[in-house]
Amino acid sequence: MRFAKVTIVTIIVILGIVFIIENLEMLKHTVKIKYDLYAFTAQSPDIPIWVIILFCFFLGVFTASLYGVYEIIVQRQTIRKLQHNLEILGQELKAYAAPEATAASPARPAEPEAPSQSA
Repeated sequence: MRFAKVTIVTIIVILGIVFIIENLEMLKHTVKIKYDLYAFTAQSPDIPIWVIILFCFFLGVFTASLYGVYEIIVQRQTIRKLQHNLEILGQELKAYAAPEATAASPARPAEPEAPSQSA
């Protein structure tokens, strides 16, 4: 599985590099981002397109990482709950098995004592 991950990541990186090389001239163009509310207006300085693409990429990586962290937390909680249930069931099993084991096994008959050799 690890080999597949490394292969896929390598292919994506190579495709990204090819995209940048092929579109280098277009990626150097600049744009201004304007945020306009009724009472508030903001405008950014000139930003190259490659910076916006890179920002969006890392924003996606960050978002996916947050989802991954959430899934790990949920899995740990589930594992903890299942381990607790397993401990409870093990204790119940021991509690029910102990009386049945003593009731099911017949009492050992007393061994006759050897006659004493006293004179």
